[in-house]
Amino acid sequence: MLDNAESDDNTHSDKGRRIRSKRMSGTGYFFVILVLFILVGALCVNSYKLYKAYNETRDGFNEAVERVKLSADNQQGLSQQSAGLKQENNDLKVKYDQIINQNNEIIRQLNDLKSQNDELARKNKDLTEDNIQLQNSIKAAASVGIKPMNFTKFNGIASRGELDRGEYAGKFLGTAYTPSSEECGNNQGITNSGEPIIPGISIAIDNKYWPFGTIFYIRGLGYAVAMDTGSAIKGKKRFDFAVFDKKFAEALGSRYWDVYLVKMGNGKVNNSTFPL
Repeated sequence: MLDNAESDDNTHSDKGRRIRSKRMSGTGYFFVILVLFILVGALCVNSYKLYKAYNETRDGFNEAVERVKLSADNQQGLSQQSAGLKQENNDLKVKYDQIINQNNEIIRQLNDLKSQNDELARKNKDLTEDNIQLQNSIKAAASVGIKPMNFTKFNGIASRGELDRGEYAGKFLGTAYTPSSEECGNNQGITNSGEPIIPGISIAIDNKYWPFGTIFYIRGLGYAVAMDTGSAIKGKKRFDFAVFDKKFAEALGSRYWDVYLVKMGNGKVNNSTFPL
């Protein structure tokens, strides 16, 4: 009986050990699974972190590559702009040199023109002197002959460096007369303006068109002043030139002269009429 009892105790003891062994084995599996789960979770977290870090690194690398490319493009663009600016600068320098050369040429031409103008001014002055001397000679010749009772001796024209011809009035039919009794009915020598005749200066005009005191420049005869009228002197473009010598008057004859209006008169003749 004891043996059976011991046998039963042993049997129960083995069963207990097996049950405890199974319980212990199940608990171990649980812990192992838990540890494995934790490890797997940790691995997943680390993998995610590594993946995220990889993506960030890759994005940073791509951005760095883009920046490098952009920098290279910018450098290339700047290099092209620099080359373009350098070419523009060279073109501007060429144009500047051309302008400088043109300016120098213009200055040279201006100097040549100035020299030519100075030469023309000198020649014009010489011609003016010759013209004045010619006028004085004509007026001196006009004062030679039989003198009327009243006349004003003209002392000549002084050169002022230029001729004031005024505005061209056209071609006038001109004749010459003497203040003799044969031509004027008396030898008083007083013009219709009331002033004494001036040989080589006084002219008779139609005072419907030209008031007394009007100053003309007649090419070939010089300055003349409207001081007289005549029965044969009719029309706007007609004058009679006063001289004292009949032969001189005949030599001048009847012909057309270029006439310029220097100053319109006011109907009177006085000393201010002769700014010649």
